[in-house]
Amino acid sequence: MDETAVGSKVRESTLPGVGKKYVMPLEAGGNIALVVRPDGERSLFHFLPEEDQPFDVVKFTRQEAQQVANLMAPALVAPPDLEGLELALGSVEIEWIELSANSQLVGATLGTSGLRERTGASVMAVMREGKWVANPGVDYVFREGDTVLVLGDQEQSEAARQLIES
Repeated sequence: MDETAVGSKVRESTLPGVGKKYVMPLEAGGNIALVVRPDGERSLFHFLPEEDQPFDVVKFTRQEAQQVANLMAPALVAPPDLEGLELALGSVEIEWIELSANSQLVGATLGTSGLRERTGASVMAVMREGKWVANPGVDYVFREGDTVLVLGDQEQSEAARQLIES
């Protein structure tokens, strides 16, 4: 069996007629072994410390393996450096404000709302039904339940909040 080190801890080996095997020791003890077959099926074996037989085995189809890989991958967007962001923004504030049914913005467009002219705050994005609309245009129509992301200094942000919530 041909064996090489893939990462600092992961060992790769070829299993003739079966596929590739990757073994990784776990910091908590024991290890996991992943067998990748040519047809895309993957089998994940969990070995407890000092055990030769797997404690658990999970088999994945190619699609399931891709879904697990996506879930296990590092986040595509790193969490912000809040201290650095605070220094960079200075007195600028970011506010998330949800539109209630009685908000005067419901049914109005961004352009006709006059939000920027009346408060000085800018609308950077709107979240609707779990999806973000970045930098909405002046024809964007606000709806109940929208979450509006506004940017301004403390006075502007507070004025925007009062306008949106009234």
